[in-house]
Amino acid sequence: MTEKKQIDEDKEWGQINKTLSGHSHFVQDISLSLDSRYAISASWDHTLRLWNLQKGETEVTFVNHDKDVLTCAFSADNRQIASGGRDNSIKIWNTKGECKFTVEEDKHTDWVSCLRFSPESKKPLLASASWDGTVKIWDPSSMTLLNTFVGHTNAVNTIAFAAGSKYLASGGKDGNILLWNLETNSFIKAKQLNFPINQLSFSTVSYTLAAATDEGVYLWDLVKDQITAEAHVKVGEDREEVEGEEKKKVVEKR
Repeated sequence: MTEKKQIDEDKEWGQINKTLSGHSHFVQDISLSLDSRYAISASWDHTLRLWNLQKGETEVTFVNHDKDVLTCAFSADNRQIASGGRDNSIKIWNTKGECKFTVEEDKHTDWVSCLRFSPESKKPLLASASWDGTVKIWDPSSMTLLNTFVGHTNAVNTIAFAAGSKYLASGGKDGNILLWNLETNSFIKAKQLNFPINQLSFSTVSYTLAAATDEGVYLWDLVKDQITAEAHVKVGEDREEVEGEEKKKVVEKR
């Protein structure tokens, strides 16, 4: 493929507007504020950064984690920021970079892999996923534990709230997607995909859940309980390099 043809194809998908530089290691997670003016990023360099997206600059660097920061999230009202990582901790920050709370009671016993605030701003919830195989639901105003969901047989990689905050989905290394009812604190159903689940996202217009796995992307129709579409990807050299770094982290831990 010629360089010109590659550039023309890239333009079909969009162009880089700004490059945000500052972290000294992999960026593991990123979350946008509701107004899309700011973003928070979590990195293996043990820090978070709050970015002004219009300026393309770091406004605040958050320093309090002892190890790699694996996940971060903005609350729906943009007032709280949650973070978690390889130190097994969940921390709550304000937008000035001040750590207001570190969870000590009922904390996860292994790496905190994913944090997500519910989209409901009046009575918000904070969900956390961990390598200990559990999903925990918290009251973010006091960080009181409301419930612990147990069902995965391996590390939980990702969680996602449905619009309206009634349902939560979790996906893990066991290849399972589990659907939970947050009003009744109960398990609804599961879908086995046989591949580690890396990311989940609910459709805002239909009862469909998208799952990104090691082998591709799958669409799960929750009403029909069927996989309605799938797209497979080829693992490239860049992915192999990242996986090598991740395996090194696991070896170091064990």
